[in-house]
Amino acid sequence: MGGAVVRKKYLELLSLSAARKRFLEACADLGVLPGREEEVDVREALGRVASREVRARVPSPPVPCAAMDGFAVRSADTFEAKPSAPALLGMGKFLPVDTGNPIPSPFDAVVPVEETGEAPGGIEVRRAVAPGHHVRATGEDFPEGATVVPVGAIFGPEAVAACLATGNPRVWVKRKPVILFVPTGSELVPPDTSLQEGKVYETNSIIFRAYVERWGGKVEVHTIVPDGPGLLERALRDALEADHDLICICAGSSKGRGDHTPELVSRMGKLLFHGVAMAPGKPTLFGIVGKKPVLGLPGYPVALWVVLMQLLRPLFEEYYGMSLERGERTVGTLTRRVHSTLGTREFVRVRLEGRDGDLAVIPFPGGSSRLSTLLFADGILEVPEEVEFIPKGQRIEVERIPRLW
Repeated sequence: MGGAVVRKKYLELLSLSAARKRFLEACADLGVLPGREEEVDVREALGRVASREVRARVPSPPVPCAAMDGFAVRSADTFEAKPSAPALLGMGKFLPVDTGNPIPSPFDAVVPVEETGEAPGGIEVRRAVAPGHHVRATGEDFPEGATVVPVGAIFGPEAVAACLATGNPRVWVKRKPVILFVPTGSELVPPDTSLQEGKVYETNSIIFRAYVERWGGKVEVHTIVPDGPGLLERALRDALEADHDLICICAGSSKGRGDHTPELVSRMGKLLFHGVAMAPGKPTLFGIVGKKPVLGLPGYPVALWVVLMQLLRPLFEEYYGMSLERGERTVGTLTRRVHSTLGTREFVRVRLEGRDGDLAVIPFPGGSSRLSTLLFADGILEVPEEVEFIPKGQRIEVERIPRLW
């Protein structure tokens, strides 16, 4: 019909589990997941994941050293010492030491200062000491060759200090995956500009960058790309030439007139899925262009957040081989009936009131554009695909939203 508006359809509505599997397998095949590493100064490794085992190059401590303030002595010279008959040690028979000072041969023990007294030409020792008394032996903390940091461990402050103490100024860590975030939409303007009529601030990159960098990635944010297939294609072609492990295009993946990402990915590469049976987040798409994975993200912030948790977080968990921050699960009573679409996994933001064991679970209104429902939510109620509604008053399990900042 002349003048009719043709609306686009989803290529295929995948279940969330199938979409996640397809996404992770493709990223692994393209080399986003296998072990990539880099050598860094250990002082820059804080929070990074070890890709190689760190072993002690030198023992810690490297030589015997004092564990107390006092006097280094030969233990044999003190064997008969007691408070009623102190042993007198002349010059050359003792060495004043502070905690941490090396203990040179032939001394093999330390007498605490409070167990000694001054004497003409030397000191008196009021208590006998055995060999090694108050002495930290060579390698007591880390013998030479001992494992300091195993593969897969996170470098915390203690690990960094231990590496430096054992002669490891540089270490090997997993390289941070580099992700390009491309915000699209003619209505978007940067937050630091004046807001004109019909415009909105671009803030999705703030949410995206914060979570991805928290999980161990590196984010580069592209300038805003206005709606238009030619502009987006130019941005995507430029991105393919850069060193990015994953390209994420935000908005433009739904069925509106300005949504060009599905057609562009199909034409330039291979579209692996478009449409995921979850709410929010249904318009999510994924494909491969120029041997690089391209993920199309929904433009609404709550939908974006759901995709981050359901696809990007598992990607980083597989890459680093560890579970990332997840909220505790708790049980409460639903305060109103919750409706859901059969065949769709729904993520309902809820507020929790009361105490553990007697929690009221209060659902927020739907709508993936409402950032406030994330800001003020305490948890997420996940409704499985086979559930059409949950009645008011039912006891349900909720996953608390971990506040990471």
